[in-house]
Amino acid sequence: MKILEILAFDRRFDRGLFGCGKPDLDDWLKTKAGQQERADNTRTFLAVDGSKVIGYYATTAYRLGLDEAAEMYGVGKRAYPIPAVLLARLAVDTGWQGCGIGSQLLLHALRQIAEASRHVGFEVVVVHAIDRDAVTFYAQCGFTQFEDNELHLFMPVKDLLATLESLSS
Repeated sequence: MKILEILAFDRRFDRGLFGCGKPDLDDWLKTKAGQQERADNTRTFLAVDGSKVIGYYATTAYRLGLDEAAEMYGVGKRAYPIPAVLLARLAVDTGWQGCGIGSQLLLHALRQIAEASRHVGFEVVVVHAIDRDAVTFYAQCGFTQFEDNELHLFMPVKDLLATLESLSS
C-alpha cells in the first residue's frame, strides 16, 4: 500500500482525468469542488500522486433533523436536532482502487473531524453512501447504518475518539 500525500484542496492539482466510476462523484470534483471551497460550504482534501488527483474526500457541517435523528437510533423523536459533520464525498480513481487509498482518505478525514470536535461541538459523523459497496466499506470501518435508510450511516464522536485512541496506542 503506497502512502500518498493528502493535501487541502488546491486548484493547481490536475482533476481533469479523475474517474472513479461514479459520474456524480467525478463531476463534483471537476466542476463543483472549487466553488464549494470558495463559498466555505465544504472542505475538500486531495490524495495526490505528483500533480494528479487520485482520490478525494469532502466534509461539511450538518444537522440531523428530528425525524432523521429518530431513524439513526431507532428511537422516538428527539427534543432537538443533532449537530453533526457530514463526510459528503469520498472517491478513489479507478486506477488506484484496491490499493488502500480509500482507507487512507477515510482515516485522514476521521482524524481531521476528531480534531474539529475539540473546538466545535457535534455528536456524530454521518455518511451518505453512494451505493451498497460504499455501505460495506463504511460498515467495515465502524459506521452503523440508520434504521430506516440503508445508505445513511453514522459514527458517534465518542466512538470515533475511542477508535482513534486505540489506533495510536
